[in-house]
Amino acid sequence: MKIEMNSHQDVNFRSAIMCWIFTFGYMGIIFILSSQQSFRIHGIPENADKVIHTLIYIPLAFLLYLSLRRSGLKKSLFIAALLFAGFYGVTDEIHQYFVPGRYSSGGDVAADFFGAFLGSSVAKFFIKS
Repeated sequence: MKIEMNSHQDVNFRSAIMCWIFTFGYMGIIFILSSQQSFRIHGIPENADKVIHTLIYIPLAFLLYLSLRRSGLKKSLFIAALLFAGFYGVTDEIHQYFVPGRYSSGGDVAADFFGAFLGSSVAKFFIKS
């Protein structure tokens, strides 16, 4: 897989930095929520957490796609955003394994990857390379 980057003249560094700030901020919010010992949203069914995981990872993949694009990545944006967001989901599940009262789940990772797929798809549709 060949990855092509724009020349530095084509990259708006201020815009790229702002995108990365939002992306890392969003990742930080996910980390903080995952650090809560007992994080339950009252009134939702027990297995609805897969939907929540999916919904959380849609914007993450979208932000990653946008950040990578603004940083000059031209090719493989969809795959890069999908893999970065999915990998973050894996590390999040590992992190949760060490948080008392939380557990890790392969189903959660699958839901994270599904959300990453949807977010990357939406970004690819709306953000033209």
